[in-house]
Amino acid sequence: MRNKNRRKYSLWLYYVLSVAILSSALLSVTWYVTDRFRTFFVDQQRIALEVYARTVALDIEENGLPLSGFAEICNASKQTDKTLRLTLINTDGEVLCDSAANPPEMDNHGIRPEVLTAYAGETGSGIRFSNTLQATLLYVAVPLNSDDGVWVVRAARSLTAINDLLHEVFRKLFVVSVLLYLALFLVSYYLFRKINPPLYEIRQGAERFARGEFDRSLPDYQVKEISELANAMNQMATKLDSLENLRREFVANVSHELKTPVTTIKGFTETLLEGAKDDPADLERFLEIVSRQADRLADIIDDLLTLSRLESAPLSEVLALDWHDLCDILKACKEVCQSRADKKAIVLRVDCRSPVRIYVDYSLLMQATINLVDNAIKYSPEKTMVKIAARVDASHVCIDVSDEGPGIMEIHIPRLFERFYRADKARSRKLGGTGLGLAIVKHIANVHQGEVAVSSRVGSGSTFTILLPKKT
Repeated sequence: MRNKNRRKYSLWLYYVLSVAILSSALLSVTWYVTDRFRTFFVDQQRIALEVYARTVALDIEENGLPLSGFAEICNASKQTDKTLRLTLINTDGEVLCDSAANPPEMDNHGIRPEVLTAYAGETGSGIRFSNTLQATLLYVAVPLNSDDGVWVVRAARSLTAINDLLHEVFRKLFVVSVLLYLALFLVSYYLFRKINPPLYEIRQGAERFARGEFDRSLPDYQVKEISELANAMNQMATKLDSLENLRREFVANVSHELKTPVTTIKGFTETLLEGAKDDPADLERFLEIVSRQADRLADIIDDLLTLSRLESAPLSEVLALDWHDLCDILKACKEVCQSRADKKAIVLRVDCRSPVRIYVDYSLLMQATINLVDNAIKYSPEKTMVKIAARVDASHVCIDVSDEGPGIMEIHIPRLFERFYRADKARSRKLGGTGLGLAIVKHIANVHQGEVAVSSRVGSGSTFTILLPKKT
């Protein structure tokens, strides 16, 4: 009940959500890649600036200050790389030289974060806006040991070039992302248009099939999975159509089979009520007819109930499996059918060498074998033989019931095990069959995971065989 109340969503919603998730993913990837590029470039610049600052510091420590003073150091740096800014700071934070500005005009640098770190003997770095150059710079400061304490050599470079490069990278990534997004949007929309309309058609087709309209099948589709679904639906419709035809045929056959004994019983009962009961001879004859028709009606109902149970009930309720000797079953069948065989002077012969162990439902296998033997007796001429034999091959235990009757035309053999099918309708009814015996035999074989077969030639008799899987 909970599933029925669960809210249903259109495929369009899933499509929109997929597009939104895809867009978010593309933007996130673009942002992440840009951020990683920025971090990479800044780290590379920091390493380069530290190497340069340490080179200058080492040169000063080894060679001392130039004769012309501090300015020559920064001027030499300016000549080497105009994008690089070099600053020399003394112990008091006073700027001794700067390649990009006039030291007397500059503030005391002793409180700059990277300078404070360098005073402590470590490499300091930082990114901030420079009021002097009106640009954002990356600063790297290293300590320089002098006679009056620790000085600082600081190298810096503007991040404008890096930012411009990152902006260009971001712009290109964004353009690529947009193009990829549009391509995925168009592809997914195309796929959606390939999926949604066929699903709608399949739903309409399923509704038609549910109404019993099997005249129009679903077309073939380009999408493999949808085409397979449509083919499965068409196959289901074909089977449903066949089942519907079988149901109608079954209902018509049942109605016809039941109508005959009911009409007979009703007719003779009315005849008796109209006065025939007053004649003892007519009374006895009519009552015998009514009794036979009532027995026939009961037989039909019993067989229908048996078929229904075999077809619909769970196997655990149908089968009571156990190990039995097949020879004992066949001998018991002979005893049940012997009286009917004696009436036609038919010899019943059992050909079985004990023991033949078989794992079956005793009563069901008895019923199937009795049905075959009873049919053989009905259709065999007088003073002939019906043989009941057991044999074992590589994978099956087989029960053969053979007669010396008129045989069956090949055209009838494929339909022999259908309900109410008769090869010779007039003779079958005259002999009193319900038309369900062979169908019951087939179902009993099936519930035992076996099968039933028949071989026959006109004028040479018939052999019906129950094949059951060999079990160990």
